[in-house]
Amino acid sequence: LFTTKVEKKGALNIVAGNVSCPLQSNDLINNQITLQGGEEKEIEVTITNQSLTDIHSRITYSGNNVEVLTSRNNSDTDLQSLAKGTAITYKLKLRNTGIDPEMVTLYGKCGLSNKFLAHTDEEQEIIDTYREAIPCNDSNVNAPKLIQGMIPVVYDERLQEWVKADVTNSDKSWYNYCNQKWANAVTIREDAWYHDRNYYVSADAGEPISMDDINTMWVWIPRYEYNFVSLANYTGNSYYGEIEINFLNGTATQASTNDYKVHPAFTFGNDELEGFWYGKFETDYSASSDDGPVILPNVSPLYGVTISEAFFISRSMQTQYASNYGFPEYNIDGQNEYDTHMSKNSEWGAVAYLSQSKYGIYGNTKYDEGENKVDRNSCRDGKTGTAADRDYFSGTSSGDPCANTYDTEAGQRASTTGNITGIYDMAGGSYDFVMGLHSESNGKPNLYRSEFVDCSNGVSGERCFPDSKYYNLYSGSDVATACDGGVCYGHALSETWKNGNFGRISWVDRGGNFSNGDIFIYQENDGSSHYASGDYSFHFVLAPIGT
Repeated sequence: LFTTKVEKKGALNIVAGNVSCPLQSNDLINNQITLQGGEEKEIEVTITNQSLTDIHSRITYSGNNVEVLTSRNNSDTDLQSLAKGTAITYKLKLRNTGIDPEMVTLYGKCGLSNKFLAHTDEEQEIIDTYREAIPCNDSNVNAPKLIQGMIPVVYDERLQEWVKADVTNSDKSWYNYCNQKWANAVTIREDAWYHDRNYYVSADAGEPISMDDINTMWVWIPRYEYNFVSLANYTGNSYYGEIEINFLNGTATQASTNDYKVHPAFTFGNDELEGFWYGKFETDYSASSDDGPVILPNVSPLYGVTISEAFFISRSMQTQYASNYGFPEYNIDGQNEYDTHMSKNSEWGAVAYLSQSKYGIYGNTKYDEGENKVDRNSCRDGKTGTAADRDYFSGTSSGDPCANTYDTEAGQRASTTGNITGIYDMAGGSYDFVMGLHSESNGKPNLYRSEFVDCSNGVSGERCFPDSKYYNLYSGSDVATACDGGVCYGHALSETWKNGNFGRISWVDRGGNFSNGDIFIYQENDGSSHYASGDYSFHFVLAPIGT
C-alpha cells in the first residue's frame, strides 16, 4: 500500500504500510453472534483506525434470515471517513426473522477510497435504521399478583400460541416492561376442551395452552408515579409525547419529587394496590348461558346494556361465576382477596398513560416517531383485538377495517405496547362505558338513565349504586376543574385531551368508536341501553386486595 501526499510544490511524501481497522465488540466472539428464532438484540461495535493515514470504513454482515439495522443516532455505517488513530462506535440492532437459531457475522472494511471497500456476495450492506430505545429502569416493577385460578402466560412466536410462563420471571421471559413486554395471565374454562384447569395449573413452564380452553385474558398494570408537571403545558387535542413514568415498589404512597404524583388508580377504597389486572379485550357475555363473562380476541363484545347492567356483569365474575374461572368463592362478608369490577375512568387513564410512556407503545422502537401510538380498531362490528390495513388509515384504499387479528404484526399496532402483550380495544372498535359520572347540584351522583338505584336512604333494589371505590365523580362542565375544583390528575381528561364533550349529560365514555377512535378521547352518554345499542362496550378490572 502506498499513499501520496504533496508536502510542497514539486515534492511527494510516500507513506508505506497496511490499512488496519479492527472491529471490536464485547457482544461478539470472533465477530459473530448467534440469535435464537425471533430474537432481537442491540449491540455496540467499534471500528478503530490503526493505519498510518486517514481511511474510509464500512460495516457489512452475513447470515441467513437475519437483519442488521443501525441506530438513527449513529453516523452512517457506510463509507465513513476515519482519521488516523481515531475510532467510531455504532449501535446496531440484530434481528433473527426466522424460527431457527442463526449465526450473524459482522465485518469491518477499510481502505483509502470506496474501491477498497467492496464486499463479497455473501455480505450485505446495512441500509435500514431503527429508533433507539429510551433509557429505562423497570427494577421497581411489582411482580404480578396472581389470584387462584390465574395462569401466567407468554406468547411463543415459534409455536404461534400461548404457553405457560415461568412465574419466577428469572430470565424476564414472562414480562420485561423496559422492552414493552407486559405480564399476561389467563383463566381456564370449567368445561375446558383439551385439558382441565388442574392440568394447566400443575404443568411446567412452556406448556401450550389452547385458546379453546381460555375464557378470560388479563394484563398486569404495575403501580407507578407519573410526571404531571410535564403534562401541564400540553395544549393540543390529543397527547402523543412521552408521559414520564417511574414504577413504585410495593405500595409506596410518596412520589419521588414534587413533579410527580402516584397514579390514583392504584388506590381502591381503603386498599393501596401494587398493581391491578386489566381485561386484555372488551368483554362479551350471554345471559342465556352459565359461562359468565368472557374476555377473548376475535369476538363481538356485548352491546345493548345499560351501565348498571355492565357493572353488575363485571361483579358477577366474582359473586356468581367465580368457579367458572377457578377464582376463590365469593365471601359475602367482604373478606376477599380480589375484586372484579368495571373499569373506572381513572383505571382507563392508568392504562393510557402507561401506553404513552417508554414502557408502552411510545417506547417501542419498532415504530417511527408519530406512529408510536395506539392504532384504532376500525372494525364496524366491533370484533375485539383487530386493526385495519394501513391503506385503510391512509385513505389510499378502502382496505379491510377488520383485516388484522390481534396476533398479526399489523393487528398489534392496536395494542398498548405495539406487540401482542398489550391491551386491545382502547382506541376505536366500540365506545367504552367507564364508571365515571357527574354530580348533581347537591353533590350526589347523577345516575340519570343508567338504571342504578340510590339505596343510600334505605331504598332497596337489585341495582343499588355501588360504593365510591367503584366510580369517579366529577362536578361542573369544565373538564379542567372537574375534580374538587381542580385538575383530575391521572384520569386522561384535561391533561391529555382538551376538547371532548363533558358535563352536558351524566356519564363519561372512552376510546371513541371504529371511525374516530383514540385512546385519549372522551365523550359522554346518558348510561342507557339506548346509547349502548349503537356500539358501546366495556373493559373489566381485577384488583388483588388483602393479599
